[in-house]
Amino acid sequence: MFERTAPERFDSLPDIPEPSENPILVGHERAAEMLAGAYRAGKLHHGLLFAGPPGIGKATLAFHLANHLFSNPQPEAAPPRFSPPDPTGQVFRLVAQDAHPSLLHLTRPFVERDKKFKTVITVDEIRRIHRFLSLTPHDGGYRVVIVDPADDLNISAANALLKSLEEPPPRTLFVLITHSLGRLLPTIRSRCQIVRLQPLETPELAGLLRRLGADGGGSDEEIAARAQGSVRNAILLSQFGGAEIADVLQKLVTGRNFDAAEALKLGDAVNGRDRDVQFSIFNRTVLDMINERAVALAAAGDARGAAAAADLWDDVTTTIRDAETYNLDRKQHAAGLAAKLNAAFNA
Repeated sequence: MFERTAPERFDSLPDIPEPSENPILVGHERAAEMLAGAYRAGKLHHGLLFAGPPGIGKATLAFHLANHLFSNPQPEAAPPRFSPPDPTGQVFRLVAQDAHPSLLHLTRPFVERDKKFKTVITVDEIRRIHRFLSLTPHDGGYRVVIVDPADDLNISAANALLKSLEEPPPRTLFVLITHSLGRLLPTIRSRCQIVRLQPLETPELAGLLRRLGADGGGSDEEIAARAQGSVRNAILLSQFGGAEIADVLQKLVTGRNFDAAEALKLGDAVNGRDRDVQFSIFNRTVLDMINERAVALAAAGDARGAAAAADLWDDVTTTIRDAETYNLDRKQHAAGLAAKLNAAFNA
């Protein structure tokens, strides 16, 4: 069984490495080579924005970049490509444990009183950047701030981050992870170099699943094809019942006669404290279905329908956030969203 060394995050999966402790980087060779070359030439932008769908390795690339910088503090002497990090080396272990003095990883904070993670990255987290950057670099090299994902910044936090991006100290690198560029402030986007990362190819993803020993839900190739290039999606499909949840939800949403009893059974499947991952899968699947519908309607020239789907996406996002924030009944939440989508999709 995998033994976690990294701190647990809001989106951690049991027995799956965090990006900071993952020595395997699959895909993104062109982006990695570009970043290594820019660093070697002394032209690395102070703000990088890694953009792409969830679960394709954006955060893993960010930590591999940090390992590259920390292992090669003199840019001109750095190799032209990333080398696979040594899991037994001191740099890798410190980065994995969130203990490297030149790295600050910001994500949703855990609230000890409530025993759960916040649903946003707060301004208090961003204020840690000022304290971090006020310290003298321990080896004169780069200091790296990773915001993961920047989509989760609330307005106050986003504005506070903008101030840090405007005038960063020398040899400071910000890496912002985003699943949706449109959710970020235009002023943040304008101060960063956008690095667009693509979903993994099916053979790449299937090979990674074999290396991870993922099983269940079909062959590696079948799972990879269904996961749309996302490692996280593939793992959720194969190991956490994601395929079954998606199949049941699809039938509920597209059926002309809504099956309330089946919806409540689905609610049972994602209910309970031991079903946090399944509850997250359900919510993500709902949003993905709405997004796919909006894209399809827009492609068909139905601007009004696409706008309605976009409004539904915003409404459901608020509903999901409220359910997480106020610990609402998950069974009723799931059944209610299934009914709402059924009504919207069959209108």
